[in-house]
Amino acid sequence: MKKIAVVSGFWGTNIGNAFFNVGGKYIAEQIFPGESVEWIQDQPGYWTFWDQNKGNQPNDLVLLKYLECDAIVVQGPLFTTTFQNLWAETFEALKARGTKLIFLSAAMFRFTSEEREVNLRFLEKIQPDVICTRDRPSYEAFKDAAPHTYAGIDSAFFCPRAYNPFNLNLDPYIAVNYDRFPEPDITLSASGTQLADGKFDRVFEGLDATWGLSYPKRQMKLAHGGKKQSYLGALLDRRKLPATIGKYTVVRPEHRFNPHINWKIYQQPNAVCSDEPFTYLTVYAGSSLTITDRVHACVATLAYGNPAILYKHSPRGQLFDRLGLGDVGERVRSLDSELLNKEQDDELNFLSTAAKSLF
Repeated sequence: MKKIAVVSGFWGTNIGNAFFNVGGKYIAEQIFPGESVEWIQDQPGYWTFWDQNKGNQPNDLVLLKYLECDAIVVQGPLFTTTFQNLWAETFEALKARGTKLIFLSAAMFRFTSEEREVNLRFLEKIQPDVICTRDRPSYEAFKDAAPHTYAGIDSAFFCPRAYNPFNLNLDPYIAVNYDRFPEPDITLSASGTQLADGKFDRVFEGLDATWGLSYPKRQMKLAHGGKKQSYLGALLDRRKLPATIGKYTVVRPEHRFNPHINWKIYQQPNAVCSDEPFTYLTVYAGSSLTITDRVHACVATLAYGNPAILYKHSPRGQLFDRLGLGDVGERVRSLDSELLNKEQDDELNFLSTAAKSLF
């Protein structure tokens, strides 16, 4: 029996990582049927606020380089300028023992020419066996960097095949999930209502209603200054936001469980926080609409067949282009289930064929 390691984490600092980890493990189980597919923790240098230019933390064992496995699956926007600092020693040790390197849902992080050039050189050195990307720019950059490459979709879009969520005995609800940026004040009006010019930062149609969003100016200014400043903005935010808007209960998932900052997580009513992904997937699977600044909150909602709109601020949002959802940052979008099923099947077929050629 082959042993396949699926790298996971850090869930506590960004639960969105868990969504593509869960989907990726499902993918690995499908393309390596009958084999042992198991979790293993990611490199310690990914911990929040650690300087990844220094590699992994001093005195850490770097356990991954000692793994005895036939293949290792690494996922996410891993093609950063610091990728080699965290992984070079590990990949060298694994390759020396014959381990196959598989990158799923792979992408650049900032989508700069520096990232592209640094990682092309690194990939030439480590010789990965399979690269499946989650967006077209990353595919075009690295399509010649492995024997098997594929322009795929984000692994989190496979979550509905991996996890069957619970139903919630809750009135119709919207999920409002903001992390770095402040949650807006939301005004809900009848569909087609002309909201006052200049009063709202965003206006959109969805669920037979017109939605007006107003972001607090001081908190927005701090958030644009970086993550640390955004926490200060949350501390200074004295608003009391509603538990309901119109007929909808407002559920507020928090994607950063660790550090567990109670005053931020539970500042407003109907907060949800967990150190595992399945609670969140249950929330997004039942949401009538998700309004968020988190890419993977949007991915999970869309994957489970519900509408979402993204406060688009990151180039990593290009993963939506792959499924014809590139304007999810401008308007409410839903994902066609037939298209998703086709993309899932096509990717699994390609990866299954690639996997059979590895051993």
